[in-house]
Amino acid sequence: MSTLPIIIVPHPTLRLPAKPVMAVTPELQRLVVELAATLDSKRRPSGVGLAAPQVNQLWRIFSLKLDLQNPRRGSGKVTLTTMINPIITKHSLERSLGPDSKNPALEGCLSMPGLYGPVPRWEWIDLEFSELQNGQLISQKLHLVDFPARVAQHEADHLEGILFTDYANEYDLPVYQEDKKGDLIEIEDRSLLAYL
Repeated sequence: MSTLPIIIVPHPTLRLPAKPVMAVTPELQRLVVELAATLDSKRRPSGVGLAAPQVNQLWRIFSLKLDLQNPRRGSGKVTLTTMINPIITKHSLERSLGPDSKNPALEGCLSMPGLYGPVPRWEWIDLEFSELQNGQLISQKLHLVDFPARVAQHEADHLEGILFTDYANEYDLPVYQEDKKGDLIEIEDRSLLAYL
C-alpha cells in the first residue's frame, strides 16, 4: 500500500478549510486507503491522527488510530478508522487541558514536527461521520472521551485550517520545541508562532 507525503508548516494548504465529500469516486477511495496507510506507517503508539489537508488534499476526511477500550493510552485494542465528513454534534460543557490539571496533556502534530503544547479541549464529544464500506458511504456515530476525544478534536481543527499552536496565542499558553536531546524547551519569542 502506498503512503503519502505529509506536508509541514508553513505549507499554505494547512490553513485552508477542507471541502465536504459529496460522492464516492475512485480518487476518494484511493485517498481513504492511502491516508490510513500513511497514518499506520507512523511507528507511534495509539492516539494519533492524520487529516487529509496534512497530505495536501482539501477534503473533510481524517484517520484516527486509537485505543477505544482504554482511552487513557492503555494497552487495549488499537483501531484505525477513517472518518469522512465528520461533525461534532455534542460535546461536554467544560474544556480542559487534560485529565491532570497540574500536568497538562501536550499535543504534537505530524505537520509540526518537534513542537508541543497544551490545548483546551472538550472532555467528551459525539461524532457523526461516514465510513467507506464496499464503495458506499455508511453513516456512523461515535462517543469519544478523554484522550480519543482530544485526538479527534485536533484532527477536526485541521479540516478548518486551525493548528494547535493557534490556541497558544488565543489562551496565552506555552509552546515547546524539542531539542536534540529530546528535552522540551519553551519558545520564548511568541512572534515566531505567527509564521506557522
